[in-house]
Amino acid sequence: MTVNETTGAGAGRHLAQPSTASAPPDDLVTRLLCAACYLHDDIADSAVSALLRPTRRALSPNWQVDHLALARHAARARQLRDTRDSWLNREIWYVTGTAFIALLLTVSGVLGPFNFVLIVLFLLFWAYVVAVGIVYFQMRAARRSAIGVALDPAADPPPPLRHVSTEEALRDLNHCNVVLYRADSQPFVGSGVKLDGWQITIDISRRTRAGAGPVTGAELQAALLEMLPGRISPRPTGGHRLYVRGGAGSLAVDLYRYGPVERNRTEQLNFRRPVAWLPRGVLRPYFDRRDENARVYTCFQQSTWGGQVVVTLFVHAHVANQTLFVEGQVYALRPLHSELYEVRTLPVGTAPELQALGPIALTEATSLLLNAPSEIMKKSRTSRLRTSNAVEADNEIAQRRDVDFGAVRSVREQVSNFDLGEHFAAGDEELFYQVFTRRSLECVEEFLTSRGVDTAEFSGQSTEIISKATANARSVYGESAG
Repeated sequence: MTVNETTGAGAGRHLAQPSTASAPPDDLVTRLLCAACYLHDDIADSAVSALLRPTRRALSPNWQVDHLALARHAARARQLRDTRDSWLNREIWYVTGTAFIALLLTVSGVLGPFNFVLIVLFLLFWAYVVAVGIVYFQMRAARRSAIGVALDPAADPPPPLRHVSTEEALRDLNHCNVVLYRADSQPFVGSGVKLDGWQITIDISRRTRAGAGPVTGAELQAALLEMLPGRISPRPTGGHRLYVRGGAGSLAVDLYRYGPVERNRTEQLNFRRPVAWLPRGVLRPYFDRRDENARVYTCFQQSTWGGQVVVTLFVHAHVANQTLFVEGQVYALRPLHSELYEVRTLPVGTAPELQALGPIALTEATSLLLNAPSEIMKKSRTSRLRTSNAVEADNEIAQRRDVDFGAVRSVREQVSNFDLGEHFAAGDEELFYQVFTRRSLECVEEFLTSRGVDTAEFSGQSTEIISKATANARSVYGESAG
């Protein structure tokens, strides 16, 4: 399974083209998240809600995660539970119907009260035994799927998603270069916790030589993209990314597709929701324009520990009134919660499965059996409610223009462990944070020197930034940092 595969008729209608800036996600975190969908219902529900539920809200990027693989496994995990509840619901009706027939036979005198009690007791025992079997086989199938995807994802790939448009949107998200964020939150959705931020202001009218080339924010960001990756080992990925502020102002950015849509409501919502990938030509006008609603950042991403630690540097530059403004932000995604690693220690085989899952099935079978009808009705009500909410959203859009469809916290962020419990991972995070800060400032200085700009002012500011970064690292990672 790769992030570039296509499936079904009509695939590629808005599929992002692969580029050298889009590296395939590290495999480990994707496999662990896919396995967690089978072992933890809340993670599967979060993935389904974030990636599969049709809505007008922008998709949240999960950096270094294969969104399509995660969505397919989450859908299969949910399907296993839905199938279990369906069988338990049928069992409830079979038992209830049989008991009702026995009651009628008792009232009519065909059966005696003692026989009726025996029948009811037998039905209750039979219902419990069958429920235990249904629950056990569902948990065993989920457990085996979790172990399978953790060890060899290609061995038992889940089926394609039901809607082609959903798969297309998730492929776009794997090559995401545009993020619509909520106006009341930070722009860098999905990038984790903020480590540091810095700003530089340089008077570019002071030149050391005449005839040097012009200085623009776009040229500086392009120079950074060319110079910085080669100065860091292992080489980070890099690319330009457009961040758009949610609300009425986002309508001025080419985030929305227009044209005829299919009658299917899911297909309509998938078509109308904000896109996650745009051609480079659409991003170009935002480099040197100080737009209030959309700005292009040059992003460098260093992934280690199989994608468990992802450090990202964001740089934005702008020139106004002979003054260069440079903004730098460093964010980090940290390792997953400890329970997501349990799949790697699960024993395989019939005996270990019976030993581990048997007691759980015996304990939970009764409650799952009794709750099955309400779960079925809840699912039906939820489906109708989503349709109603979609209609209300359309009416709201027609009446006002400031509806915010910005992306919310990603699944990857929800399962991250932010307490820096893993010493080696914290050390690597601190290393790349410091390296990004120093090498980016070094590249900015070289660019200014090549354009004949006096760097005396820059040198003082960069020294202060490095000093503050070292002090900040000590406060975040401990006295051994720096």
